[in-house]
Amino acid sequence: MGIEMLAQEFGPERDQAMAGPLGLFVTVFLVVVTIFLIRGMNKHVRRLNERVAREAAAAEAAARPAEDDTPRT
Repeated sequence: MGIEMLAQEFGPERDQAMAGPLGLFVTVFLVVVTIFLIRGMNKHVRRLNERVAREAAAAEAAARPAEDDTPRT
């Protein structure tokens, strides 16, 4: 009898336990912010990859000897 009584009285009533409009707003806000952060980071990584490729190509071009500068006879 005591255990049944404790199980019935545990926790708030259903009306008090339901999420309200504030919970929905916070959830939607977090989802939107996460989407914008992911999109911004993807753009940043894409630009970074392009810059690294350009720098690697420039370093490779500087490392090989200049064949066009030598006179041909």
